[in-house]
Amino acid sequence: MTSASLRIGKRQKIDFAWVLSGNVLYSACQWGIVLVLAKLGTAVQVGEYALALAVSAPVVLFANLQLRVLLASDIKNKFSFGQYLTFRSVSLAGAMVAVGAIACTQADARRASLILLMGFAQVLEIVSDIYYGLMQKHNRMDRISHSLILKGPLSLGMLAVAMYMTRSVAWAVAGLALGRLLVLVSFDVRLGFLENAGGARPTHLWEWNAGNMGRLLRTAFPLGVISLLVALNSNVPRYFVESYAGTADLGIFSAIFSLLTAGNLVVGAFGQSIFLPVAMACANFDRAQYRVYVAQAVALGGVLGAGGILAATFFGGFILSNLFRTEYGARADIFVWLTIAGTIGFMASGLGYVMTAARSMKPQIPLLAATVLAAAAASVWLIPRYGLQGAAVAALVTAMVQLAGSALILIRIDKQLRPAPGEVGLFHGLAALEAKSVPERIEA
Repeated sequence: MTSASLRIGKRQKIDFAWVLSGNVLYSACQWGIVLVLAKLGTAVQVGEYALALAVSAPVVLFANLQLRVLLASDIKNKFSFGQYLTFRSVSLAGAMVAVGAIACTQADARRASLILLMGFAQVLEIVSDIYYGLMQKHNRMDRISHSLILKGPLSLGMLAVAMYMTRSVAWAVAGLALGRLLVLVSFDVRLGFLENAGGARPTHLWEWNAGNMGRLLRTAFPLGVISLLVALNSNVPRYFVESYAGTADLGIFSAIFSLLTAGNLVVGAFGQSIFLPVAMACANFDRAQYRVYVAQAVALGGVLGAGGILAATFFGGFILSNLFRTEYGARADIFVWLTIAGTIGFMASGLGYVMTAARSMKPQIPLLAATVLAAAAASVWLIPRYGLQGAAVAALVTAMVQLAGSALILIRIDKQLRPAPGEVGLFHGLAALEAKSVPERIEA
């Protein structure tokens, strides 16, 4: 593989730039939530926010079912946008019922209300996400970026105002939800861009078809399980920190962990920009190009992580004390461990986008289940003994298991990218892959 083969194409650069620009600002605003809470509140309040997010996120992300991925890659229009939107509406209604049931188990009414509000704020994000899938399908990554640029500052500003005026995390999250709702109804749901993109407006925004709903569920269910397991991977150590060390330590751990957002947003933007190219490379049995994207994902994660490790090692205490408060700067050792874990996590996350684009989804379920078990086992063993440092090491163990398992799956995909004699070309290649019962690929 030559250095020229690792160069990113012009269209990929444009999409990457649009996605990155929106994600940079939006992720900065998401991280700003933690910063505002840390500056205006206490470590306990940061911990309450983190716990509400950790409890509600797995439920909502499971209900998400990654429909955006399916919509964006539905080149043959097997399902209408109205059917995707209807399916998402039903799944999110179920998610809110589940989050409400979890909230009812809380003895503290304040904590219960915070969990409910957090769940609702995340549901609004997932509703916008299905519209993003439609934009992505029509190559309007710029419109996604515009939505994020609007939503990030508005939501953060409303959260900050509410927190400043009330010093209540619940009211702050209510402000966050209101900001997201305003952008959803004023920008995301407007579909006039379809006409400029050569498409047509959906005749029905909501469209129920029992047969298609069932097929969507069967297709999307593995993606929902993957989302659930991914959420648990990052949140399992937090459950144990709150249980063994308390809400204040959870706030410190979550605030430091939030600094990894910078790397995750770059990896996420890269992953979204290579989604269709990877799918097409697999459909055409283009092993060389497939390997290029794998190498790019690993290289990007490594470079990002190396910069973070250096910053945490030499300037960790200074960064944490000035960004948050003095008590956060006292745990610079945790920062170093988490950046090491983050480096491995960036690589694994980038490879996860490659696997999903190749429609190798079912093999990810046992992999992620193994990482959840590894996270739980490491947390049980390390956190009671070593506190926050044990939690950081548990995150490192989790990332290592995920990276190793991802490598095995990618090797398996690589071996399948060899067409039978005479089966060269997009459509014949897809038929051959399906006949061999290898992981599902994108249909064109």
